[in-house]
Amino acid sequence: MVDRKLLRTVDWSLYLAYLGLSLFGVLMIASASQNNELGNPAFFWTKQMQWVIIGHVVLLFALLLDYRFFANMSVPIYMLNLSLLLGVLAVGVEGGGAQRWIDLGAFTLQPSEFAKIAVIVTLAAHVEKLRRVDTFYRLALVLLHVAIPMLLIIIQPDLGTGLVFLGVMAAVLYAAELPRRLIVFLGAGALALAPVVWSFGLKAYQRARLIIFLDPSLDRMGIGYHLTQSIIAVGSGMFAGRGWFGGPQSQLNFLPEQHTDFIFSVIGEELGFLGAAGVVMVMFFVVYRCLQIAAIAKDDCGRYIAVGVASWIAFQLIVNTGMTVGMMPVTGLPLPFLSYGGSSYLALSLGVGLVLNVGMRHRKILF
Repeated sequence: MVDRKLLRTVDWSLYLAYLGLSLFGVLMIASASQNNELGNPAFFWTKQMQWVIIGHVVLLFALLLDYRFFANMSVPIYMLNLSLLLGVLAVGVEGGGAQRWIDLGAFTLQPSEFAKIAVIVTLAAHVEKLRRVDTFYRLALVLLHVAIPMLLIIIQPDLGTGLVFLGVMAAVLYAAELPRRLIVFLGAGALALAPVVWSFGLKAYQRARLIIFLDPSLDRMGIGYHLTQSIIAVGSGMFAGRGWFGGPQSQLNFLPEQHTDFIFSVIGEELGFLGAAGVVMVMFFVVYRCLQIAAIAKDDCGRYIAVGVASWIAFQLIVNTGMTVGMMPVTGLPLPFLSYGGSSYLALSLGVGLVLNVGMRHRKILF
């Protein structure tokens, strides 16, 4: 059991923000999926509510054990992560042109979502063990650590999730005080690889999405349809919105994937600028609290875990909201805590639980 002295150090503001976003997500999913293809208006929001309950069990599990336990298990966690990602490629279920799920009977598991928190924990333990990433050799070890699971995910294909790993790695390396010469080296390497990735690393539809992002009018009824309908939905909400269950784009199913990738478009349409801005502010508060906990962590591993989770949430928030208003290319990244999906929500719950864990145990005197 958790020591009562530890419970007094729980960051309740972070937990309440997490809980508020979770319940708000259920409400918006209820509206977004009212006229779904299954003919059952309650299916998606009741399912998401189940995930919220299970997510709290996962969060509690992350609190009960010292985060050092997970760090010490980094090698088994990393190998299990790779095994699941390889399993997707071997026996995964295909949907939407990608093979990202494993059918477990009662539900489908998306290993790429859990790979995010697995990489954060194992990367934190790895960088702490290196002490300083101040040589090209040590930097290469970090790059290899992230590149293997990242490439397995990109093969699925899931470029958006793969890019999350780059954001997390950059944040952890920054927290580890990566020397300026290595930062310049990484930047130059990224610029040199960009033409190669464009020509050989991206599929035709991925290149088309980037082109359409620059000018949606090139194919409004094809690849640009999602972006066009999303911009219409967000714009029609104006300042105060059309009201809960009152958005024509979502209620009449003009907006694709409105309960998953484009849930923010539904928020903008039904709750307007006020609702959308409120969601963004609460989400950034979660990121802020994660960084505050990183600042008081008792060791480097805890600091890197908190920074990694903060960058994960921030990256997906910026990309997801950006794509709904035409400021980012369309990707398959969900909006943290709000988009429908069990794997994504449970992985995020585990991440928040670990950050709370780091905050609870930030003072060595407690032991």
